[in-house]
Amino acid sequence: MRNLNLFTLVILGSFVLMVSCRSAKVGRAGEDFSNFYQRFLTDSAFQMKRVQFPLSGKLITAEIQDSTYQWTPDTWVMLQEFDLDPVFYERNLQVTDTLATDEIYTPNTGFYFKMVFEPAKRKWYLVYLVDQNL
Repeated sequence: MRNLNLFTLVILGSFVLMVSCRSAKVGRAGEDFSNFYQRFLTDSAFQMKRVQFPLSGKLITAEIQDSTYQWTPDTWVMLQEFDLDPVFYERNLQVTDTLATDEIYTPNTGFYFKMVFEPAKRKWYLVYLVDQNL
């Protein structure tokens, strides 16, 4: 009888663990970020589908100081692969299951570019952008 109760507890515990792990995966991207990102920067039609318009962010230039800017499909400029010379640019790309951020900047120059991606319905989307070039 004692073995039966222990067995039942192990089965019940395993079931709870399995359900909680499965629940934790809901909302995470089902696609590999690296593959998504490569296509995002090279396929304009794909990029337009994966930007969450209106896209919130910041646009800061010598002429524009908008800390609450929103891009629309009409104002969007296609992003392309970055040719980053490590002498001039630094990059900080961080990817988890629930968030990806790519920061590109030149220290002490006023150039800072940041993209934030989040998964929705198991696909990655650009959800926030900072474009600063002073």
